[in-house]
Amino acid sequence: MSYWVKRIALKDGKVVTESELRENENRFDGPVPVVGDVIEVQCHGRKFMATVMWGNWPNRVHSDDVVVPLRVSEVGLDPATPLRTPSRGLNTSSQ
Repeated sequence: MSYWVKRIALKDGKVVTESELRENENRFDGPVPVVGDVIEVQCHGRKFMATVMWGNWPNRVHSDDVVVPLRVSEVGLDPATPLRTPSRGLNTSSQ
C-alpha cells in the first residue's frame, strides 16, 4: 500500500497543493499514517514534520493497490491562522 501527501498547510497559512509539488514528491510506500499521526514531508526545498489532518481514519481498510491521498499541516501551525489556497488560474480578462 502507499500514500501521497497532496496538500500541505504551512505555518504561515499558505496551502501548497499537488500542482506545486514535484511529481511523486511526498509519495511513500508502506503503512498509511492515520489522522493525528506526525510524518516527515518535503516542500519547497525543506523537510519538516507535519500532522495528518485528512485522508485516512483509524480502522479504515484500503486495498493494496490504492494510493491513499493525505492532507497535512506543518507542526506549529496555529489553528487561528487563516489558510490561503492558490487561485485556480481563472481567466479574469474581459473580452
